Amino acid sequence: MMFKPKKQALLAVFCMLTLMVSACGSKPDASAGQQAPAAASSNEILSKIAKTKTLTVGTDATFKPFEYKSGDQFEGFDIDLIRAVAKELGADKVEFVDTEFKGLIPGLQAKKFDLIVSAMYITDERKKTIDFSDSYFPGGLSIMVKKDNDTIKGFDDLAGKKAAVQIGTKSVKFVEESRKNIELVQVEKNTEMFLELETGKVDAVITGFPAAKAYAKEKGTVKVLPQTLTEEYYGYGVRKDNPEFVKTVNDAVKKVKDSGKYNEIVKKWFE
Repeated sequence: MMFKPKKQALLAVFCMLTLMVSACGSKPDASAGQQAPAAASSNEILSKIAKTKTLTVGTDATFKPFEYKSGDQFEGFDIDLIRAVAKELGADKVEFVDTEFKGLIPGLQAKKFDLIVSAMYITDERKKTIDFSDSYFPGGLSIMVKKDNDTIKGFDDLAGKKAAVQIGTKSVKFVEESRKNIELVQVEKNTEMFLELETGKVDAVITGFPAAKAYAKEKGTVKVLPQTLTEEYYGYGVRKDNPEFVKTVNDAVKKVKDSGKYNEIVKKWFE
């Protein structure tokens, strides 16, 4: 009888040690290990901006009035707007990486820049590989012809004719899926597309309505048909699995709009 309390005490200590070992062994569970990398990935771009005060964007600077180069300087609607958005993100500087349009999504995936700012339409096809911000400007595909061309008045009139489009843009897929009787002339740059029309190598250009209108106004040698072929919306391209960055960008765009700065930029480039 006198040894019974000691046995009970030893048994209690043994049980406590067993529970402690079990708890220690179960601490680093699978769910905790999975959550940490996701959080780090979500904050990666924002952390980089906070540290460097720089936002890096990919753009194809050949698409007036959205993005183009004047000497060594980047100019355009997209350029002015993203600089305003960058300030709301905490960046004092925007670094532009001039990239052919077809290389923008691969470049984003390879982390050559933080986001795509290049008059890129939000499409279901592109959503398979990247995410998008909310739309920041409406667009739509349009037909541009020479000013004295009265035979092409709509999409059906392009049957059997040549139309220039830029590689990698929505125009290519839209025409291929909508009309099989249009001969597409695909070029690398937006400027080449307009030159094909100006020199008479194609009968028309199919491109974004805002850019087409700006070019027609500047040159005076071409015209844009009033009826757009599609209703499209421009957005910023973001790497997959960065929901926090997408939300922060959307909030920044909203702040620029609420401040009145957005309307100033729109008037500067489109009115």
